[in-house]
Formats: sequence, structure tokens, C-alpha cells
Amino acid sequence: MPAVPALDMPSVVEFVNEYAGLPRAAADELEAPYPDAIEILAWPRHLPIPDADDLVATANATFRVFSSAQDGRAFQELNDLLRSARPLPVASETGLRWTVEAANEVLPAALATCILQWLLNHQQARLGTCHGAKCVDAYADASPAGKRRFCSSTCLNRHKVAAYRLRAKSNPGTEEN
Repeated sequence: MPAVPALDMPSVVEFVNEYAGLPRAAADELEAPYPDAIEILAWPRHLPIPDADDLVATANATFRVFSSAQDGRAFQELNDLLRSARPLPVASETGLRWTVEAANEVLPAALATCILQWLLNHQQARLGTCHGAKCVDAYADASPAGKRRFCSSTCLNRHKVAAYRLRAKSNPGTEEN
């Protein structure tokens, strides 16, 4: 039974944003080559990496966990991902680890168990997709306030500039600095 490697949440978010269809389409990157998934995930070299179609399908399934969080359905989507990957917990002297029955289940199980572990420590409202005008990238908010709504400071700044320009346009007496 193949062991499921432990992933970190920033790597999972980056993988989803680089491989899932909606974030790539919003960024106008559908025709761009995919980055190296092994590098993004720090994937152990001895484990098989799925082909591009399987990577995209897995990223799309994982993206649904992030995109459904604002509707309170992140656990439903995560449970669907867990059922499809079927990770099995194995107790050991060093703690809990996960295994799967087939090699093609390793990546979905690694992504799902990482999100599961993250959600055990955070509320599902801390997962989401960017509220930027031309962005739907996934994010995981680990900030103390837990009020994140944008994937990055770049998207937040673009949103603020657009709002300022809209206000300035509707109030011609406002001076631009």
C-alpha cells in the first residue's frame, strides 16, 4: 500500500491555482504550459506523478473545496474528494499516517488529507477564492483576523485602485493624487 506524503497548505493552494481550469482561465493561461508539479508540491521523487490530464482533474476536484467554502459546503466537497481517494489511516509510534490502495490515489489523497488537517485547525470560512475582478485563485487564510478575501496583496491593491477610480469618476470634484 503506497504511503501518502504530507503536503503543506501553501503548496496545495499553489498547485490548485496552477492546474485547475477556472484559475487558469481567469488568468488567461489556458494555453500556457503547466509548471512542474513535482517542484510545486515538493513531491517525493520515488512516487509516481500523474499525467497532465490527471493533474488537471485532481486540481479541479480540489478547487471545488475552496470555491464551495463560502457557501458552507467545503466539507461536503472534501468528503467527496476523500471518498474518491480512499486514504486509510495507519497508526504508528510516530503518529498517524495515511496510505492508499493504488498509486493513482496518492496525489488526491495527499491533497485531501492536507486540507482535512488544515480544516481541523481552521474554520471552513478561511478557505475561499479571490474576490478580485479578474481572478478566482484559491486561498487559505491563516491570518489572525481571518478576514481575507483576496488571493494576494496584488489583487487587493487592484481592487482598491478600481474602487477609488470608480468613486473619483462618480464624484468629479475629487482630485486624484
